[in-house]
Amino acid sequence: MITSAVNTGSTFPGLYMVEAWGRRPLLLFGAIGMATCQFIVAGVGTGIGTANEIGQKALIAFVCIYIFFFACSWGPCAWVVTGEIFPLKVRAKALSMTTASNWLLNWAIAYATPYLVDAGPGNANLQSKVFFIWGGFCFVCIFFVWAMIYETKGMSLEQVDEMYAKVGKAWQSPGFQPTVSFQEVAEVGYERKSSLVDLENSAQRKKSIGTNEYAA
Repeated sequence: MITSAVNTGSTFPGLYMVEAWGRRPLLLFGAIGMATCQFIVAGVGTGIGTANEIGQKALIAFVCIYIFFFACSWGPCAWVVTGEIFPLKVRAKALSMTTASNWLLNWAIAYATPYLVDAGPGNANLQSKVFFIWGGFCFVCIFFVWAMIYETKGMSLEQVDEMYAKVGKAWQSPGFQPTVSFQEVAEVGYERKSSLVDLENSAQRKKSIGTNEYAA
């Protein structure tokens, strides 16, 4: 009940932060917070134990804090990012694959966790130590976001394509400024064999002609 309330309530700040902060900062914020909470839960559960009352309260508190970090960052923002990063011609198939892989991995984690946590024959008996594994994955997510996720805040899908063509490193993407809007590309006209450079140059020429005519 408590965790469900925290999960639901924490989603609403994420709806604001995804546009106010941007995709990369929010995902980094969430990954750092989740990794920290997971390692604390693992350390408390392993060092103090789950039978200790203070340890129990600490575990519940940091699990709730972890849920907050997830629900306001990776929970909603992951779907925003996957909806923006794919080109239009493969977007439907790519989104289908991301959704399918998400639920497949959710099932795999839910299926494997009891065997990892429980004691007895055939089980790993990790108990609270399993949070070291989850925390390790969250820690890897920090570097994954920094190195692989482009900042798409405030961009149209066409501008995202332009960014991918011009920016070679994800960590350089926050400073990218699109040079051609979707409307300008549409006015020039899109041909299947036209490259991004061709479309950009045509749009810039059209813009220059319009400026000169206005000045005259």
